[in-house]
Amino acid sequence: MFQLLKFELYKIYKQKSIYILFILLIAIVSSGGFVDRQNERAIYQDYQKFEGKITKEKMAELEIVRDEVNEKFDNGEEVTSEEHTLYGISELFSFRIARMQEREHEIAGLASEINNATSSYKMKKTALKKDMLASIDSSQLYYQKGPAIMIDMIYTFGFVITAFMTIIGIGPIFSKEYSSGMDQFLLSSKFGRSKLVTAKILASLLFILSIVSAWSLYSFAKAYYLFGMHGWKSSLQSLYEFIESPYSYNLMKTFFAMMTIHIIAALAFGLITVFISSLSKKVMVSILASGMIFGIPLVFDTLLDYGGTTKIMVEQILNLSIYRFMKVKELFSGFYTYNIFGTPILHPIVAVVVSVGLGGLAWYMTKWVMKRRQVSI
Repeated sequence: MFQLLKFELYKIYKQKSIYILFILLIAIVSSGGFVDRQNERAIYQDYQKFEGKITKEKMAELEIVRDEVNEKFDNGEEVTSEEHTLYGISELFSFRIARMQEREHEIAGLASEINNATSSYKMKKTALKKDMLASIDSSQLYYQKGPAIMIDMIYTFGFVITAFMTIIGIGPIFSKEYSSGMDQFLLSSKFGRSKLVTAKILASLLFILSIVSAWSLYSFAKAYYLFGMHGWKSSLQSLYEFIESPYSYNLMKTFFAMMTIHIIAALAFGLITVFISSLSKKVMVSILASGMIFGIPLVFDTLLDYGGTTKIMVEQILNLSIYRFMKVKELFSGFYTYNIFGTPILHPIVAVVVSVGLGGLAWYMTKWVMKRRQVSI
C-alpha cells in the first residue's frame, strides 16, 4: 500500500502545471503595496507602552496627546510619526469603549427578547447569543498586524489557492487514466483495485495538506518579516471584518479554528473532486465540473458583495456551500444558527459536520463507482 501511495503522489507532483499555477498565485498575492519595516517597528515601539488593558490612566495620557495634536492641526503645524501613532491609539481606545457600551445595550435588549420569546427555539437562540456576547472581552489593545494578515490570508487568497490547486492538481487523477488507457491497468491490478483507489484518494488528501501548509508558511514568513508575531492576545472583535462577531476568541484561537475548518472543508472538496474525476473520462470535463462547484458560489458571493441584489434563499444556499466553508470568514463574522431538533447549532459546527458528511459520501461513492467499473469489465 505504501508503494502505491508513493507512486500516486509522484504522479501528482510530477505535473508541471501545479508549480506554474502555485508560483503565479503566490506572485499575485505578493504584488501588494510596499510596507516600510522600519516604520512598522517604530509604530510597535509606540504601542508597547499602551498595550494590554485599557485603563483610565492610559486614556488620560492619550487625551493630552490628542489635544496637542488637534491644536497642531488647527495651527497647521507638523505632527510627528509618534504623535500620529498615539493619536490613532487614542481613537482606538475611544472606539473600543463605545463598542463595549453598545454590546452592553445589545445584551440588555436580548434579555428582554428572551422574556418575550414566542417559541422555545427562539428563546434558546437568543439566550445563546446573549451568553456569547457577555463572554467577549475587547478591553485590551495590542499591535496585531502580524496575526491580522495571517488570518486575512485565509479568507482572501488562501482558500482560493487551495481550491485552484486542488482542481488542477487532482481533478485529472482518474480522468487522465481513462484518456490514456491506463484505466485497464487500474481495474486489473494485482495490487487490488480497492487498494489502488484508496492510494489515489490518500495521495489527493496529502497533496491538499501540502498546499495548505505551503501557503500557510508563506503567510507566516511574510507576516513575521513585515510586522512580527505580536498581538495574538487581541480579541477577534479587534479586526474590522469581525466587529460584530459574537465569538469570544483571541486571534490565536481564531487562527487555529479557522485553519482547522478550512482544512476539513478543503479535504471534503478534494474528495468531491476525486469523485467527479472517477465519473469523467475527459480531463477537461472533470476540471470544469470541479471548478463550477467552487466557482459558481464564488461568483454569487462576489456579486452580492459588490452591490448585487441580496436574496435570502441565495444566502442560505451559500452558507451551506463548500466554498463558504473553505473561505471560513462568514462562519465567524456574525451570529448564525441552524434549528436542529429545536436546538440552535452554530454555523461553524454545521460547517464541520456537513464537510465531513460530504467528504465521507464522496469517498464512498468513488469506491462504489470504481467497483462498478470493475464488475462491468
